[in-house]
Amino acid sequence: MKESNENNLKGFLNKKNVEYELLRFEKPVISSKDAYEQVKGEVIKTILIICDDKPIICILKGKDKINFEKLKVLLNCKEVRLAKAKEVREITGYDIGSLPPIGHKTEIKKIVDKKILDLDDNEILYFGGGSHYHLLKIKKKELLKVIENFEILEIT
Repeated sequence: MKESNENNLKGFLNKKNVEYELLRFEKPVISSKDAYEQVKGEVIKTILIICDDKPIICILKGKDKINFEKLKVLLNCKEVRLAKAKEVREITGYDIGSLPPIGHKTEIKKIVDKKILDLDDNEILYFGGGSHYHLLKIKKKELLKVIENFEILEIT
């Protein structure tokens, strides 16, 4: 299978006709910490979890952590775990550390943490940009125009 990259993400966003910028860095930006060091802004992470064998994308502030016990109850799951690196690549087309919130190879249910919705519509957010050298820079209101199949829950 061909791996997705920043060009796949760019193609997806261009089709959706939204304002965004794809930032390129000399050093890899794989973790939230790496991203904070580069942009000094609101870094948002995209994490693939597996809920009773079903993939779900969780979108939350970079400094926050998923509360797996809360998630189990909210989603009525017996088992919730982080997806393995191989699963992330197979399901989304992207590598861990480059996973954007949108533009995946298949449609995946998404959960957006409520704290993100509390941000101002014009707040600039930074996400994985499809490769370990890119970050997606997009306003919250633009992201909400293109994100599909999502639910807002308190997951942190």
